[in-house]
Amino acid sequence: MVEAPSIVVRPLTDADRRAISTWHYPGELAIYDPGAGAFDLHPPDHVALASENGELLGYGTLGQEAQVPGGLYDGDAVVDVGLGLHPDRIGSGHGRTALSSLLAHAAEHLDARRFRATVASSNARATAFVLGAGFVPTHHFVRADGRAFTQYERPTDSE
Repeated sequence: MVEAPSIVVRPLTDADRRAISTWHYPGELAIYDPGAGAFDLHPPDHVALASENGELLGYGTLGQEAQVPGGLYDGDAVVDVGLGLHPDRIGSGHGRTALSSLLAHAAEHLDARRFRATVASSNARATAFVLGAGFVPTHHFVRADGRAFTQYERPTDSE
């Protein structure tokens, strides 16, 4: 496993959106291929996650843009979060550092006491990831297209 670098959270650029639009995930994860949807990623709801030397490692989604239709999205000072890593970075240890950086950014810039992540129930890797990051399941739902999701929450001060 490659040592995860420090992650810098910065605004997404047009170059980032072009790069993200080309990302292709293997197997079942192909449902997360951004394609042309990457051009809809704009600040402040979306941020770039980059190495200290500027290499784009992923992107983060904050607030309503991180919500999945059909979920239960209520609660004061709860910030929804989503994380998209470059396909080559999945399983390399970058996810934990990227999530930690994204949550620190959100805690600093948004009025948050809790974070919420919505994960496709079929995505065992993402489920294990959010559980390992201190999130706990709070709600299960099925989207109109039949796809099941679980919502997870954790306080902002958890590591």
